[in-house]
This record gives sequence, structure tokens and C-alpha cells, in this order.
Amino acid sequence: MDREKFLEKLFPLVGGKENTSLCEFQDDMLYITLKDAGLADENAVAKLPDVASAALRRGRLTVTFGEPERKEEVPFMANNEKLINEILRAVGGKENVSSATHCITRLRFRLIDVKKADIEEVKKIDGVAGCVYKAGQFQVIIGPNVNEVYDELIRTTGVKSEPAVTDAEAEAEDGAKKNIFSRLVDTMASIVMPMIGPLAGAGMIKAILSILTQFGVISSDSQTYQLFYLVADGVFYYMPFFLAFSAGKKFKCNPYLSLIFAAMLVHPNYIALRTAGEAVKLFGFLPVTLASYTSSVVPIILIVYFQSIVERFFEKKTPKAIKVFFVPMITVLITVPVGYVVLGPLGSIIGTYLAKGFTALDVYASWLCPTLVGGLCPLLVMTGMHYALGSAQSIQRATLGYATILAPGMVCSNMAQSAATFGVALKSKNPEIKSLASTVGVTALCGITEPTLYGIGLKYKTPLYCAMAGGALGGLFAGLMHVKQWAYGTSTIFALAVYLGEDNSFINMCIAVAIAMVSAFILSYITFKDPVQEK
Repeated sequence: MDREKFLEKLFPLVGGKENTSLCEFQDDMLYITLKDAGLADENAVAKLPDVASAALRRGRLTVTFGEPERKEEVPFMANNEKLINEILRAVGGKENVSSATHCITRLRFRLIDVKKADIEEVKKIDGVAGCVYKAGQFQVIIGPNVNEVYDELIRTTGVKSEPAVTDAEAEAEDGAKKNIFSRLVDTMASIVMPMIGPLAGAGMIKAILSILTQFGVISSDSQTYQLFYLVADGVFYYMPFFLAFSAGKKFKCNPYLSLIFAAMLVHPNYIALRTAGEAVKLFGFLPVTLASYTSSVVPIILIVYFQSIVERFFEKKTPKAIKVFFVPMITVLITVPVGYVVLGPLGSIIGTYLAKGFTALDVYASWLCPTLVGGLCPLLVMTGMHYALGSAQSIQRATLGYATILAPGMVCSNMAQSAATFGVALKSKNPEIKSLASTVGVTALCGITEPTLYGIGLKYKTPLYCAMAGGALGGLFAGLMHVKQWAYGTSTIFALAVYLGEDNSFINMCIAVAIAMVSAFILSYITFKDPVQEK
């Protein structure tokens, strides 16, 4: 081997000769000390002629000469290409595919003639976990690597692509076969799903901070805590912004215009009006209910949906010459009054009447309050109605010295959501679902249920129903035992000490939480069906 010619080929692969400080040949080895190891490509060096292997460790490249042991293996892309060809053959050929998209685990084809496709033949293909025809789509279940298969499909075949969707979004298209509640849940899930990652990450930070403060490792008054908390809480506090953009894309309107309506709900000036507590009227005669919209979900989705209707109408009717400014302007002018007066405070208005009903129930059938809150808490949180119940509970606490309207049922619900999610984590064979469920289950255990509710509950539905059932059972026991929250605290398992008081509320609350968690976990484990296993 000509060493000089070899080095001429090697130097460009390690950042040039000027990036080497020492080159030393010893028998069938070459040792090179690099100034900047980040410039070296050891994989490229290993492919040079006469090189058996190349290893880069701590700034030193070791090249071993000889015959490399090369394994005969099919490249990953070749595997995908073979899989794609077999799938296309079984669905009637590429010419039978109108368009294709994908979700978290499935390739989804729109076929020109469904009768040409053979579901049973597709199921026999190596690499396919299952196949169904659903929501007007021929769905081939691939698993977590569906993104790579889909990209290869579009690249090699030229099939028309459509935007990626969630399972809930695709199923929502099959509206005739679903009741209105399921369709609403599916729509909400598809809007919230893009922000599950930030929710889960921020939720974990809040959970860690909660645990550290509970055990006295860090004080909630410290500046370190305050800075990390405001960052983590910002995702939840400003949730209307995230949802506005996602809803704008979902309803096919301008998502940047949607952000304006999120801003109007949490703007400091609006918060100041709400804090002042004075009556506010739009145009001098339209009453504005000053509801709390921070961390809310439903109000901004309703407003953006209304925006999409207004925007589409004026897009069709407005001349092109003035469309660029007129459509956004008129959309804002019409949507703002409707949002402030009707759609935004809808949950708050209903919640106010609900709070009056719960207050009456607490007097005449006190066991019903924790039962209903334990079962319905996820829905109350989504709509913002829990704020009204919280206000009613504050009056109760000031009058009687304890709370029963909201707190006992909510802690049962939160812990049931955590347990139901852990049931999914244990049951699922899908690594992505298992990882997400494990993470958000921990955050729910610390009282932060949004990642659990939107990432697992709404998406797969059965965990949500199981959590509601478990929360109701735990709440029922708490109600029958007349559990009282004697001090203010969060609705988490780490704050059960607030139920220590003049009676046995603490013991009974612990039992209620155990009932909620065990029942929700068992129900979720039994009923959850992993989408990858669907046939």
C-alpha cells in the first residue's frame, strides 16, 4: 500500500491535513491525533480501500488495515421499497391510489376502486401489523416507523401526498357513523395533539418542582423555583395561543389571525378589567362576562371555528383588490364581539349555574358532589367550568371552615387519570404510546392532568372513560364518608395532608384515592386496545 496516496485520500475526510497534529503508522495500524475531532467522518474513512475499520476516540482516529468483514444485508431503504411494492400490488397498483397520508402508526390510502384492494393479502405482507378499511380510507398498520415508509412511498412512486393526520382526525371524517359527542372529542383531540410534547415536557418540570417543594429540597419562594415555574407554567397559562394556531389549521382558516383571538382572551388589559370586577359592556350595551381564559381549551376552539365561518364567507365575497386587508379586518370586527359576549364565556355562564346546583346538592345530597366532580372533572376542566365550582367552594370554605364541593372529587379524578394512563403504559406494546403514557402519568400524579387528558384520554377515549369511572367511584366513597378538606392545597397525592382535621377525613380520603386509582387502572388495562395490534 502506498502510504502517501492513502493519506491524500484520507485527509479530506478528517478536516484536511491542517487538522492533524500527528500521523503515525505502526504495522497494520495508523494513529492520527486531530485538532478538531468534529471535522472527522470515521464512517467515510472506514470505506476507504484496504481499511478494515476506523474508530474515533477522544480526538484520536485509529485506522486498522486489512480486509473488512462485510455482512450481506439488505439496506433499510431497500426493505421499505420492497414493503411499499408489495402493499401497492395488494391494493390494486399505484394507478389505483388517488392519494396517501399517514398518522402515528398507519399508511392511509384514498383508493379509486376499493374493490381492487385485498385486505387479507395486505395482512400477510411481512412488515404489516394489520389492515382495515375505515373512514373512507384503506389503512395499513405499519407501526412507529410509518414516517420513513411514507416518505419513501411518496419519493419513489410519486403518489399524491396529503398532510399527516392523527387517528382522531381521520376517524372524525366518518361522521355519519359517530355520535356528535364522539365527533366533538375527536376534533378537540386532533387540535390538541400537536402540543402534547410541550405539555408533557412542561408538565414533568412542574411535577419535579412539586416533588422538590413537598420534600423541602427547594423553596417555592426561591428565585430558581420561580424562574423554572414560570417557564413550565407558561405552556399551560398561554394554552389558548397554542390551540388557536392548531385550530386555525384544523378549520382551514388563517392560523395567524386566530392568534389575535387568543391574545384578546389573555391580554394584560383584559386581565386588569377582570381583576377590577366592574361591569363591562361592548358598544355600551352588550354585556361581557369577564371569565378566566388562561389554561382554557374550549373557548378559543369555539371562537376559531366561528372565525373560519366568517373568514370563508368574506374570502368568497370580497374583491381581490382589497381582500388582503379587508378579510382580516372584517373577520376581527365580527368575531371579537361574538367571542367576548357569547362563545368565550359560554363555559363560565354554564359553570355559574352548575356551581349553584352543586351548592344546593351539597346541602341536600352531599355525597353526590364528590361523585359528580370525580366523574366529570375532565370535562369541567376542558370547558373551564371548574373555575365556577372553585368560587363556590371558596365561599363554602369561608363560611364553614372546610371544603367539599370541588376538592375531594378533583383529587380522586386526577389520581384516576394518572392510574388509567399507567394502565395504558403497561398494556401498550407500542414504544411511543408506552413512553408518552408513562411520562404524562407521572405529571398527573403530581396534579398536572392536561398532558394526560389531551395526550392519552381524548386520543384513545377508553382511558378517559375509565378515569371518569374511577374518579366517580372514589368520589362516591369520599362523599358517603363526608370527607372534608380542612386546609387549602392542590389536588395531588402529595397534598393529602390538607385533609387532616377534626374527623377521619384523611384516612377516608386515602381510601377514596386508592379506590379511584385501582379501579381506573384495572378498567383501563382491560379495555385499552393498542392501535398497532388492531387487525
